[in-house]
Amino acid sequence: MKKFRNKTSGKLAMALMMVLTFASSCRKDMAGLNQDQKLIPRASLAIDGNEASVLLPGMITNIISPTDYLYQLQQNLGQDIYGGYLMTPTPFIGNVNNVTYSLVDGWVNTIWDIPQGNVLNTWLQWKLLKYDTKYPDLYGIALICKAWAASRAADAFGPIPYSKFGESTDVPFDSVKDAYYAFFNDLDLAIAALSKVEDVTPDADQIRFKKVDKSGFGGDYANWIKAANTLKLRLAIRISLIDAAKAKTEAESAVSNKYGLLDATTPQFSVVPPDANPLYTITNAWGDIRLGAPISSILGGYNDPRLPKYAAPAADPAAGGKIIGIRQGIAIADKGTYEDFSLMINQVTTPIVIMNKSESYFLRAEGLLRGWNMGAGTVQSFYEKGIQTSFDETSAGSASAYIADATSTPAAYVDPKNAANNAPPLSSITIKWNDADSPDKKLERIITQKWIAGFPEGCEAWAEFRRTGYPKLYPVKVNNSGGLIPAGGFIRRFTYTTSFTNASKAQVDAAVAKEFGGVDSPYKALWWQVN
Repeated sequence: MKKFRNKTSGKLAMALMMVLTFASSCRKDMAGLNQDQKLIPRASLAIDGNEASVLLPGMITNIISPTDYLYQLQQNLGQDIYGGYLMTPTPFIGNVNNVTYSLVDGWVNTIWDIPQGNVLNTWLQWKLLKYDTKYPDLYGIALICKAWAASRAADAFGPIPYSKFGESTDVPFDSVKDAYYAFFNDLDLAIAALSKVEDVTPDADQIRFKKVDKSGFGGDYANWIKAANTLKLRLAIRISLIDAAKAKTEAESAVSNKYGLLDATTPQFSVVPPDANPLYTITNAWGDIRLGAPISSILGGYNDPRLPKYAAPAADPAAGGKIIGIRQGIAIADKGTYEDFSLMINQVTTPIVIMNKSESYFLRAEGLLRGWNMGAGTVQSFYEKGIQTSFDETSAGSASAYIADATSTPAAYVDPKNAANNAPPLSSITIKWNDADSPDKKLERIITQKWIAGFPEGCEAWAEFRRTGYPKLYPVKVNNSGGLIPAGGFIRRFTYTTSFTNASKAQVDAAVAKEFGGVDSPYKALWWQVN
C-alpha cells in the first residue's frame, strides 16, 4: 500500500540517495588514503549549502509541473478550463471526461501526485536530514514552495495531509481551515528565516541560492519574501468571507512587512521550463488546447488590447478572421470541428507564470474594499494600477484610454459552427471605476480585471470564480456528472482519487465525513466558498 510520505520521483530519489550516502559515511579521511575518490566528500557537499540547495530546484519547478503531459493533466484539462481561460477541441474518451464533469481518475491523480511527490516529499527530506536547522534561509525557500504547492492542492480537493505530513505512515488530513492556518504559519516562518539573513547580509543569497534558483527572481531573497507576502495576501483574501478576522490579520501582516509585495518594480513569479513551455507543446504540437469562449467574449467586448497578445485570430474560415474561443463542455464529435479556433499565443521559451505582479494590486483593492489597511492608496488607485501593470506585463502599451472606458461591456458569444452554443453577454460590467457603485458591483469589476490579468493561470481563476462568482462564466452544455452537479451548476472541487484512497481510504473517509457530511461530491463547496 502506498503511503503519503513515500512517493518520490526517480530523479529526486537518486539525488537523495547520493546525499544520504555522503552523510552516512563515517570513515576518516586520513590524508586521502581512506577516501573513495569517486565520491564527493561530505565536507565539500556542505560548502555553500550544496547538500541542501540541490533539493530546491525540483521543489520550485514543480509548484506547477513543467513536463508537458503532466501539466496537461495537473492543470490544463481541469482548472485552466474551469477558470474560463482555455478549452480543448479534443473529445477525449468520447467527450466523457473532466471537461464535461465526468472526472477521470488517472488525470485527477496528477493534481495531488505532483505536489506530494515533488514538493512535500522533498520538504520531508529537509526535516529528516535536519537541513531545516542547518540551513534556515534555504529552508525558508523550501517552506514557501511547500505552502504554495499544497495550497493549490487544497483549493482543488479540500482537506489534504499537510501539517502532520511524514509523521506516520497513515497521515490524518487537515481540514481546509486547519490547512490554511498551517500555510500562514509556514509562510511566516519562511519570511522570518529569509529576512534574518537579508537584513544583515543581503548578498548571502547570491552565494547560497542564486545558482539553483529556477524562478525569475534571480536568487534574490528579497523577491522571495515579497512573493511569500503576496501569497499570504492571496490566501487571506480567499478566506475573507468565512473567517474575516483571521483574513484581516494575515492580509495586514503581509502588506505591512518591510519587504512588501510583488509590484510593478519586481519580477513576476515564474519558472523557465527546462524544455518547451508545456502550453506551447499542448497547443502547437498536440493541438489539444484552444482559447476559451469567456476570454474572447469578455475581452472582445472590451476591445481589450491584451486579447491579441493572448491569442491569434482563428484559422477556421467560419470565424471570419476573428479571435474566437470554444465554449466549455459542449458536444464535440471530432477534434477537427474546433481545432482551428484561436490558439493561445505562446513561445517555446515562455516562462510558466506562477503569480504575476499585477495580482497584488487587485488583492489590495479588494482588501481595502473590505476595510483593511492596505497601505497608501485607494481602491480605485489599486484597481487602476493593477490594470496598467497587467498592460505592462503583456506589452499592451498605455492603459489610460482603457481605464477611462465607461461604456464597453462583454460581448455575446457566437459559435459559428453550432448556434446551439450561442449565449448572451455574461455581464454588463464596465471598465471605468465608479465610487458610487454598490460594493458587489465594485467587487465584480475588481475580480473581472484580476481574471483578465491572470491569464492563463487557471488554478487561481477557478478558485476566485468559486469564491466570488466572478467573472460570470458559461455553464457546460453537456453535463456527464450523473446528476452530482445540477444542470446549470459549476464544478466546485475534485473528488478524491486512487492516489488518496490507495494510501489510506480510512483517512479519506474521515476527511469526507468531517468536511463534506460523508459525501465525496464534486458539487460540495470548500470551507472558504460561501456563495
